[in-house]
Amino acid sequence: MKTLLQLVNGFLIGIANVIPGVSGGTFLLVLGVFDRVVESLKSIDLRTVRIFLGLPLGLFRAPARRAFAEEWRRIDATFLGLLAAGAAAAIVSCAWLLDYLLTEHPSETLAFFVGLILPSLAVPWRMMDRRGPAQLAWIVPGAALTVAVSLAHVGGGGGTPPALLVFAGGVVAVSAMILPGISGSFCLLVLGLYQPTLGHIKALVHAPGMESFRFLGLLGAGIAVGFVTFTRLMSWLLRRFRSATLAFLIGLILGSFWVLWPVKDYEAAPAEAAHMKRKIRIATAPNRLPGDREGDGALCLRLALAALAGAAGAAGMNRLGRSNRESGAGEPQG
Repeated sequence: MKTLLQLVNGFLIGIANVIPGVSGGTFLLVLGVFDRVVESLKSIDLRTVRIFLGLPLGLFRAPARRAFAEEWRRIDATFLGLLAAGAAAAIVSCAWLLDYLLTEHPSETLAFFVGLILPSLAVPWRMMDRRGPAQLAWIVPGAALTVAVSLAHVGGGGGTPPALLVFAGGVVAVSAMILPGISGSFCLLVLGLYQPTLGHIKALVHAPGMESFRFLGLLGAGIAVGFVTFTRLMSWLLRRFRSATLAFLIGLILGSFWVLWPVKDYEAAPAEAAHMKRKIRIATAPNRLPGDREGDGALCLRLALAALAGAAGAAGMNRLGRSNRESGAGEPQG
């Protein structure tokens, strides 16, 4: 059951990371596995690389196997592997469904995500040790950061992105994927790397070429560096300033609702985004208030129903989170 539970957790996190504006880190918090993921990723270091490479180089002899097994347990690799497998399954199986929903029914889909995430703010709130003014003040810069990232959208032009930008994009994106409220895929969008990344992934499946291997290799190297460095920072902050850090994360989540606001003016999206699909323009189109256009009454009803469905989903996710905590599945191992 623990194995199945972690696969389901990974599946939900994978869905979140596909969508610009929806944070996988938020789902990590909601599902109660945030601390364990951070601690597991933080434990991966050069010794891990040396021991893992030593297994085949040592011709799979008994000492190399023992060292590998000990290191595997130390970094909690089974847990990380199950999450990664679930996330990969979600990306492969749900990409087409999400593409359809965000293209044909963007407002209702965004309302569903708002309903899904809003009740989940209770999770980091409960995790705070103290809730005084000094801690809660950190909500404001957290929310401001997410909104600022949204407003700083620069779009993505054509051509091949510079190698340094691709590498930096991997570092930034994986850091954002861990942080609740900040979407890694949205950061790639801001850097102009979202569409090239999708294109090279598709090319790798259908017509692999050296350019795709080069691009994805640089992105993967950036992701690896981001994992090693950022998770250590996050672990230190949670140990030393837990309540203030969690308040900042709550702010990040609150700020993400600026991106997820379901009523948008897609026709007024920035000019450089005119060629983008609607699923990508959700992060760039300006928000508007309902009521100034024909059919907004029916739209509001659909949005309310979608948000309620999302809230029902949040209740299910919170139950999963409680199952994780009660079973110890969300606690750091070792």
